Order: sequence, then structure tokens, then C-alpha cells
Amino acid sequence: MSAVGHDGPTSALRRGTARDDLMRGVVGAVVLLLLLAAAERFLFAPGFYDTLTLHPFWIVILIAALQHGTAVGCAAVAMATVLMGWPDRLVGEDAAVYAARAAVLPLQWLVVALIVGLYRQKQIVETETLRADAARLEGMTDSLAAEVERMDDMIVSLEREAAARPAADPAPAPVPTAKGALLRRALPELSALAGARGDELPATFEAAARALLDGPVALVARDPADGTLLLGDGDALGDDAETAAMALRAAAEDVTGATVTLSAAGLPGGGAVRLAERAATVEAGLTAMVVFRAVDAAAADAAADRVEILAEMARISIDRLSRDLGLGADDAGKARRDRRRR
Repeated sequence: MSAVGHDGPTSALRRGTARDDLMRGVVGAVVLLLLLAAAERFLFAPGFYDTLTLHPFWIVILIAALQHGTAVGCAAVAMATVLMGWPDRLVGEDAAVYAARAAVLPLQWLVVALIVGLYRQKQIVETETLRADAARLEGMTDSLAAEVERMDDMIVSLEREAAARPAADPAPAPVPTAKGALLRRALPELSALAGARGDELPATFEAAARALLDGPVALVARDPADGTLLLGDGDALGDDAETAAMALRAAAEDVTGATVTLSAAGLPGGGAVRLAERAATVEAGLTAMVVFRAVDAAAADAAADRVEILAEMARISIDRLSRDLGLGADDAGKARRDRRRR
């Protein structure tokens, strides 16, 4: 799977907003320059501005560069150069000397617009970066809020089921099992996996897999449009992760449950694998399949609940990765259509 992000609707909206700001800045600067030029012609005499210490066009150029950056500042300089009153050529004055004398003020405008505009442009880029980070953090917050809401609904449902059951004698306190102790010990690694960002996913998945299972474990993160990314222990699948993942999926559809022998999937090697696949729910498109390889089908079945827990924690992290990659509703619809065509 390629590591580049998709260009989502949020990026297109930001580009459209930047273009609108640029056009508004250029139009505003042109209007102000035209008003100043008209004021000189109708309220004063032509060439009046040339007698002043500072040309009034300085105000417009500085405002344009300070507000909108280099592009609008240079556009204001070009318009001001067209509208300014050109000095008269002296008798016997060389053309090059006259051009250098007439270009002094426009060059001053251009230098100032570049200096001020570049400084302002840096601020604009930093502001846009902060806005993008804020949007990404809001997406992460929405993802966590959705998970909390889903868990709250699950708790309410369990409470209703418990209230509907007839009263019974108190059951003895459960005796801690080896499996329960294992899950408690693995809670830090599972929590880190669920809260991992995209670039933290490989390390956190491997740590959680080592804490829960005692064999090769792989995470196949698959984007239908871009391909497959293999994380974890490659021995669980073999050399060709893409082909092996497709073969295991196909074999799993022909059997009951999620345990598949490698020979049934047409893959080399012995033993069996336990599969657990989850699809991203917050931003559809990515799927995550956890593959645990055991010595035989019985050992694979015995690890079923741990594989399911690992897959659910990976699914939560995949949701966040899906947001980071910018997979939106349009991308998800295209991915589903591609799957139906295949």
C-alpha cells in the first residue's frame, strides 16, 4: 500500500479558500489604486502625487503585502506602476538614464513588497499548517468520541440484559485463569495499539502481538485502491504478503470459522492460521486482517479470542490511520465499487 495520503475534500476546500483570498486581495488593491488615481485627477492636478515626499500608492502596496503576502503585493506594484505619473524626460537626457530615473520608485515598491510579502507569506503558511493540525486533531477526537459512544451503548445493552434476567443465587467469585492474567498483563500494549497514530502502528502492533500470542502474527492493512501493507511477523504469511492474504481470505470463505490450514489455502509450509478481519468504521476504505500462525488447527482455535481482541484494537488504530490518509466518503464509495467489479 502506498504511503502517500489521498487528496481529500478538506485539502480541496483549503485550496479554494486560498484562491478566493488571493483574488479578493488583488481586486481590493486594484480598486484602492484606481480610487487614488481618480482622486489625483479630479481633486488635484495631474502629477500632484509626484511632488509629495511619499507617494500615496505606498499605502496600498504595504496593505496588500501585509495582508495577503508576496503575490498580492507584487500585483499591487504592477498596477501602481501602470497608474503612476511618469516623470517628463529632460531635454538631451539619454533614454537609459531616463528609464533608470523613472524606475526608481517602482523598484522601491517591488523591494518593499517582496520583503514584507515574504515575511507575511511565512506567517500564512504557518497559520494554514496549524489549521490542518487542528482539523486532524478534531478528526481524532471524533474517532475517540465514536468509540466511547459505541462502548456506552454496549454497556447500556448489557445492563438491560442483566436487569431482565431472573434473580439467582450469587455466583462465587471467579477464579482468575491463566488467560485472564495474560490479558491483564497485556493491557498496556493493547491500549498503546488502540491509541496509536499511523506512524506508531507497526511498533505498537508488534508489542501487543508479542504480549498476547506466542507465534508469528501479522497485520495485513489493506486499501482496496492501493494494495496491501504487511506489519508484524512476515513468517505468518510468507514472502508474498499480497498473494498470501488473498489466498487466506479465499480459503476462509470455504470453511466454518476463521481457522485455515496453510495447505487448504494453497500456501507452502505446515500448520494452521487463525484470521480476524475488521473494516475501518469511522472512515470506510481500509481493512485490517490479523493472522496468527500456529502449529495446528487446535492451537489456532485456542487463540481465537486473543486474535479477535488484537484485531479490534488494530481496527481502532486503522480508523485513525484512515483519517490521516484522508480517505473520505468519495474514496470509500469508489473502493466499494471496485470491490463489486472484482
